[in-house]
Formats: sequence, structure tokens, C-alpha cells
Amino acid sequence: MTDSHATQTRTVSTFCRICEPSCGFIAEVEGQQVTRLRPNKEHPATKGFACHKGLAFNDVHVDPDRVNVPLRRQRAESAVANSFESLDWESAIEQIGERLNGIRERYGDGAIAGFMGNPTAFNSLAQLEVPSFFRRLGGRFFSSLTQDCANKLAGSEAVFGSSNLHPVPDLAHTDYFLCLGENPKVSHMSFYSVAEPMALMRSIVSRGGKVRYVNPRRIEAVSPATGDWQPIRPDTDLYFLAALLNAIDSQGGFDEEVLARHGKRVAELRAFIADFSPDVVAPVCGIDADQIRQLASEWLSADAASVHMSTGVNMGRQGTLCYWLVQMLSFVTGNLGRRGGNIYPRGFYDSAPLGAKQRSEDISNWQDSEFGPLREVGGTLPGNLLPDFIEAGDTPIRALIVIAGNPLLSVGGEERMRESFKQLELIVVIDLYRTATAELADYVLPAVDWLERPDVNLTGVGMQAVPFVHYSDAVVPPLGERRPEWWILARLAKAMGQRSLFDSDPNRDITDVSAWESKAMAKIDALLAGAELSRDVLQQQPGGAALMPELEPEALLKSAVQFADGRVDCCPPLFDEALAAARQQLAEDTQAGGELRLINLRSNYMHNSWLHNMEKLKRPKQRDNPLHMSPADAQRLGLVDEQTVRVHNRHGEIEATVRIDDSLVSGAVAMSHGWGNAGAPGMRVASRYPGVNVNRLLPSGLGSFDKLSNQAFMSGVPVTVEALPQAQSAPVAAAAT
Repeated sequence: MTDSHATQTRTVSTFCRICEPSCGFIAEVEGQQVTRLRPNKEHPATKGFACHKGLAFNDVHVDPDRVNVPLRRQRAESAVANSFESLDWESAIEQIGERLNGIRERYGDGAIAGFMGNPTAFNSLAQLEVPSFFRRLGGRFFSSLTQDCANKLAGSEAVFGSSNLHPVPDLAHTDYFLCLGENPKVSHMSFYSVAEPMALMRSIVSRGGKVRYVNPRRIEAVSPATGDWQPIRPDTDLYFLAALLNAIDSQGGFDEEVLARHGKRVAELRAFIADFSPDVVAPVCGIDADQIRQLASEWLSADAASVHMSTGVNMGRQGTLCYWLVQMLSFVTGNLGRRGGNIYPRGFYDSAPLGAKQRSEDISNWQDSEFGPLREVGGTLPGNLLPDFIEAGDTPIRALIVIAGNPLLSVGGEERMRESFKQLELIVVIDLYRTATAELADYVLPAVDWLERPDVNLTGVGMQAVPFVHYSDAVVPPLGERRPEWWILARLAKAMGQRSLFDSDPNRDITDVSAWESKAMAKIDALLAGAELSRDVLQQQPGGAALMPELEPEALLKSAVQFADGRVDCCPPLFDEALAAARQQLAEDTQAGGELRLINLRSNYMHNSWLHNMEKLKRPKQRDNPLHMSPADAQRLGLVDEQTVRVHNRHGEIEATVRIDDSLVSGAVAMSHGWGNAGAPGMRVASRYPGVNVNRLLPSGLGSFDKLSNQAFMSGVPVTVEALPQAQSAPVAAAAT
């Protein structure tokens, strides 16, 4: 410790909880205030790497727009729109609990629903406690999982028998890396926890290997030093992957010994890819047939090859099948469970068995509903059906509790979502800000941020380039009346007369959060104990983290696959209907032509919808989300840079500003999602630069998601772009306000 201006300064080891690398940080603290966040060079895994978003997070922590006390919407006759009044925690919990019980009595358990947002994936206690709260109530549960990655859970469960087994590329040893629908320089990768991915890309290229980025856009990761761009038309990745496997099989590239020892239903896989030759697929995906064969030859000639795909593919119409074929590409060529291929880095506990519902092959779990057969994937229903469940005639949802989510801006069909919310008798939002969704709430409850809570890096276990575990205490006490999500939900459960954490010690003061923290951490303590670790032990480690021993790559096929027979399913029967639909879709896409397809654009200055109030991220060219368009498409449509246009389809319409972008293939247009904050006056920076909600153009309801995974269709959506009449043309931000 040092003394500065008579105020004690101390440093605290912690880690970032914005995205998957979980970068190690040092927080500099004076009194009870964080004065600076800096990279922790002593961290054994991340070694001083950190991005500007995490380093600026203290701006979120001290933001004057944060919700710091419980808020209740003022009565309808209030003259002030979007007006809230503060109240104490006891009153808020009592009132909400009473209203929830009344709704359950009138409509039944299913009338209460929850929606959990992306930030809880990086909040160990919330991700454990939030779903269980709604299960105990018998309520319905939705999450942003079905907007970005539910296909991976469904796909891995069907192929490996566990929704938690996601083999990652061994980039430190690979000779060939195929990267689909991901921008590692901007997003730092997903379903793969790695601190500095671009350093690994440079290393592959420098040692004579190849990196290929398959993407409709020449992403920022592309360079002579870090890998080459393989253009592809939006939402045609399934056809490309099938054709690539077709070409590999034609070249004798299937490893028959591996397939005989570890696979099943290989003939069915071959029967599917037989319909997707490079010559058939090339006109649809925009990759020349000879180039597909060349990529197959490159893959087979590499001593070790690896593959990874992310949200750009997840969000298409066939994301689950794409994830299946990604696993097949690795498996059938002998690269799965092999050094330099795709491996399973176990981490501090074995997550694969925890994702296995059963060890039989029948994993369908279809349930009858008013909307036909549905599956819960990752414990969640399709987010795109939330308005339908609210409007359901026989068993409607009447109360919605939203935790760290913003469904109004993150789920397709904003207008329909707004209309359906009018039928709810109670909306409760637990969050950092008065988001666009929170502005419609009856109660907004203040949550702590990651500087104010203890945590373990649960997200990424089993998917880490360098397996490590990091425990961090709260860096500083919560500001105002902020409370952790587990405590808020436990208080609500107790107020409703339900089983809760507080039942274990009825004499302890339930208002004292710190007194209950150890009990809340019990599940995490048990996981650490299984690795002969504890929170105290971790805090003694350099950088506050401990490296975990790596499994032998072969352990993936020897012990991680969770089916009773231990074999990889190369063509799960669950996929039969989807495979037939894919063949039909190829025929339809072959006949289509000339339409623009909308894809999502990742930005270094935004993260989904929850960093919109950071002034530092609103740089001059990052203050809205324009429509990016290739020069060829702009010329064809007679459009120019900075022109305001109408973008529409059968789902909705928006106005946007054109940005000519030569990184896009012709036929693709791109916009960043998570914008549209004109209706969020409680976030003053965000509402000053509102942008437009691109999800107004996305489908919702039945037919808008992949039945296998509940994954929403959010990429490759057809749109029409038209110039506005001169009199109507106006800057989007001005029109929105």
C-alpha cells in the first residue's frame, strides 16, 4: 500500500466480466472508490492483455445514470411520462411479492415468466440462481441464449450427448485454422476463452500455417500477417460446409479408423453431403467450386487442422446444422481430440457430464404446447415466442421479470413486443440502467456490477485456450442501494412464501447481504473443492488465478462424449426433419437472386445493448449504426454515402444512413444491433445517440426460429433498400428523438 494525498491507496486483483477472455485486472482503489483499472501483467493466463471496453468499465460503475435505489412507476395520472419514484427495499419486495402471488392465484404458475440477458453469463451467482428461481415457481423462462448461441447447445447435445461439450481450436499448435462467422479482432471470440486471439493468428501464419476467415465481410482480423478472407454470401454456410465435406470425402480424406472406433451413423452423414457437391453449391454460396476443392485440399494437407464458428453463423436459418457439420469436419478427418485440432480443455471442473440430461440417444424432449411441439434448450423457451406466450388465450403470461436483459431491443419485432407488454399486469426489471425495456416496467430494481460482487470465471470452463480459474472478491462495496441478483430473487421468494436461501438460518438478518454471501457461494465452493481449491487459496495465487492442468487431447473421444456407447453421433435422428428442409432450402436458394441480405456488424465500440451509455465509446464515427453497403450495390440502387434510406421487408421497416463499405460482398448489407435508445431517457448518453433498432426488421413468432434449438433467425434476413424522397430525408438520430 502507498499513501497519496493522505488517502490510502490499495490495489485489488480482479477480472473483467464483459466477454469470454475474463482478462485479469488490477483495480486501484482510494478509500471506497475505484480510481483506475489496468491490465494485470502477473495474471498467469491473460498476461496483461485487456481491451478498452473493460479498462473503461469504471465509467459504468460511477455513471450518474445508474439505478441506485428501487424505483416504482408513478401512477398513470402522473403528468410526467416515464416517471418513477424511489422507495425502500422492504416496500419494493413486499409490493412485488404480493402482486406476483395475486397473479399466480388468478392465472396459475405459468403466468409468471423470466427473461435473462447476456451479462448474467459472466455473473456466476446469477447464472446459477436465476433459472432455478423460475423453475421453483413453475414459471416460464426465456433468455438471450436463443438470440445468439442456443444452436451450439442443441448441436453439441445431439452430436456428443452433452450441451456443455464444445471442442475448441488448439490454435497454439494448429497448422490450419478455418474461422466462420466470427471476428476475433473485435469480439475476442465466443465459446472460446482466449485472451489475445490475434497473437495466435499471427503465430500460425508466421510458422507457415494458414488462417481462412469465411465471412460475407472482409473483417478487421484479415491481414497478410493474420490470415486471408474467403468471401461467402450471407446465410449459405451450411451449403459450404456440406460441400467442403463432400470434397474431402471425394479426395479420400475421411479417417476410416477413427470413424470405426469412435463414430456412428457415418453412412447417413455421407448420404446428406452427397447432395451438396461443390458444383451444386457454388452458385448459391458464391464460392467457386474449384476454390471449395482447394480449401478441402488445404485442410487435408495440414498436419493438424482446426475449425471454429460463431454468431455470424449461429444466427442464420440453419445454425444447428452448421454447428453439427463444423464438428463433423474436425471429427471425420481425425482432427477432433488431436493436438493442433479441436480439443476439450477441461478446466477446474468437468462441465461435460453436467450438460448430459441422459445417456440414451433419445434427446428430443419435445413437449406439447399451444404452439405445437417445443423443446427447452439450455432451460429456455424461444425468445421469439415471448409475445405469443403473453398473448396466449388459455395460459397467458401476466408477469414478467427481466434480469440483465433488454428484450425490447434484443429480440426480433420491437413493435409486437411493445404491444404484447401492454397485456402484462406486472413488469419487474433488475438491471444497472433504466433501459428501453425498463422504461416500460412497473418496478426497476438496482443490481450491482462486477466491481461490487464476488465472482468466479465459470463462463469459459471447458472452452479455455489456457485453462484457469480466478476468484475475485468485491473490489468496493455497492454504491447506493444496489443489490446482487441472488439476494433480490431470494427476497422475492421469501415474500411469496416460497423456499429460499434464507430458510437455512431463520435467525440471521436477511437484509444483511454480506452475512449471506458465503451461503450463496456454496455451489461454487463445492466446484472449487472438487479441484482441491478454495476462494482463499485462489486469492493467494499470483494475479489471483490458478492455472489448471490440461487434459491430453485424446481424452475428448475417450471420456468426454456422454452417450452410453461413448460414440460421436455423425447424423443424429433428431435432425431428420431439418435435413429434409435443408435440401429444400438449397433448391429455393438456387432459384433466388438479386435480393439484399442483412447481417450483423460487430463493433469495437459497443457490446450488445448494455454499454450504450459510455461516453468514451461514442467516438465521432461510432454515434449511430448506419447501413453498410458494398459500392456495387449502392451504385446499382443509385445510392450515395450518408444518404438516408428506407430499409424494409415483410417484418418491419427502419430509416438508416448509408455507409459505403468495400469490405462487404455484393448482396450483403450490415448493421450493428442493440441500438434504438430513443425511448430510454434514463440513459442520457444512449438517448442522445439512439441509432435505430435493426431488430425491427427481424421475424418473430412461429416460424422465426430453428425448432431444433429455439435459435432466432437474425442473420441473412432479406431486405429491400430504397432512397427516401428528398423531403423525408433526415438524419436518423434526429428523427428518432
